[in-house]
Amino acid sequence: MASQVNTLVGLIITLLIAIFAFKKRQLNEKGVIAAMGVGFVIFALGGWSWFLLLVSFFVSSSAWSKFKRKQKDEFASEHEKGDIRDAWQVLANSLFATVLAAVHFLQPDAALFAAFAAAVATVTADTWATEIGMLDAKAYSVLTGKKAQRGQSGVVSLLGLGASAGAALLIGILAVLFNALNNYLAKSGFSDVFYPQFIGDVNFVLIVAFAAFVGSLADSVFGAILQARYVCERDGKQTERPIHSCGSKSKLVKGFSVIDNDSVNFLASVVGGLLAYGLAVWFL
Repeated sequence: MASQVNTLVGLIITLLIAIFAFKKRQLNEKGVIAAMGVGFVIFALGGWSWFLLLVSFFVSSSAWSKFKRKQKDEFASEHEKGDIRDAWQVLANSLFATVLAAVHFLQPDAALFAAFAAAVATVTADTWATEIGMLDAKAYSVLTGKKAQRGQSGVVSLLGLGASAGAALLIGILAVLFNALNNYLAKSGFSDVFYPQFIGDVNFVLIVAFAAFVGSLADSVFGAILQARYVCERDGKQTERPIHSCGSKSKLVKGFSVIDNDSVNFLASVVGGLLAYGLAVWFL
């Protein structure tokens, strides 16, 4: 159960991280509010190890988004949003994980922790795949396997798939390590802040990694089938924006106007989380 000390510490830590992210132009004003809300709830209901998994996603994703930025700008320019995350982006990547933390708080279950870790791992894997995959000169449609323009939704690359698998595995391993450290500290006289957590094994890591990788692939499939795609009426360029970067209106040519990249990210996290839950119930 969350103590008053843990709740207070969670509020302070999330506030400091949100302010830092805002100053580094990683979050806008509304993104800061959303991140604080999500971080505080997960910290208070899940504990340090749950919160640190979320921080691992945010820190690693922000770092990869800055990596070789100039090289990627050409291919990322038609994305609906830029590197500065808003509230919708924050919620799309963390809302389902937050719900899982709340359910686990009410009814602790190792399978729910696996689902939480996989939901976080899914959005981490997807972000790594996008940011690193754009550096691969060869990209392919996830539906047809034909060559496609890198940086577009519904497109994968070998480099991106490798990054996705690596991110998924990393979060699975960190989930075990964070909980092990948490339990050690709980037994060392810090029980007001650190309280016992489930510690997974190799099966747990593999379940989280596999589910997250599948979730990341689902993101690409959803992006290819459901996400809105437009063509600028002025220069004919494809874009995710209803108003092209040149200022001209864009025509919807694929997908649904109500499904954007945030919607796809949320759906992918649900796929990864639910798959991990089912596998954990069966194998853990």
